Amino acid sequence: MIRDYNFFHRRYQQIEDDFLEILDFIDISDNFDDSCYQIGSSKMTDFCLKVGTEVETLFRQILEDNKFDLLPDISTKRRNQNIDVYREIIEPKYQLSKYILHVNPINKQIIPFENFDSQKPEWFTIYSRYKHNKIQLLKKWNLKYSLYSLGCLMLLMINHPSMDNKDFRRHRVSQKVFDLLNSIPKFCSRPYTSLRYC
Repeated sequence: MIRDYNFFHRRYQQIEDDFLEILDFIDISDNFDDSCYQIGSSKMTDFCLKVGTEVETLFRQILEDNKFDLLPDISTKRRNQNIDVYREIIEPKYQLSKYILHVNPINKQIIPFENFDSQKPEWFTIYSRYKHNKIQLLKKWNLKYSLYSLGCLMLLMINHPSMDNKDFRRHRVSQKVFDLLNSIPKFCSRPYTSLRYC
């Protein structure tokens, strides 16, 4: 059964709450060079595995959508899915690298899929390399990766195929961490994706 936007929104809310719980113990800063972003913990390792799995699941959902059925060699790419396939197939259509998210707790903007047209997100490289080695993941994963991965998850969720050609209203998604009103696109026009933002 193909899960729709509402299923992934509920999952996003749970993961967003996990991130906010981490912030109960670490004082977040608007300077990504601050030491708070280098802190790792068992809680963040668990967060990494949860958000990484959800991101991979959403990528799969998007890639399986029939809008890609006529692309050359798509069946092989669907069988051998990885981040490079997502960059090759999904980025040209959805232009995830164009999104800028406003982070409420630090009043700062981030680009979760920055340079996705040419490279993998740094956090995803860490997640995929160490997801089966929690000891190493504990050493490598940090608060900055947690923030960026949560942003990637939100962008994939709001671009779920079940939302194609439908109005997407800001109030349909939790905005405890990211403020869509002050993000780019402005969620009231249709500049980058098939969604119509209102």
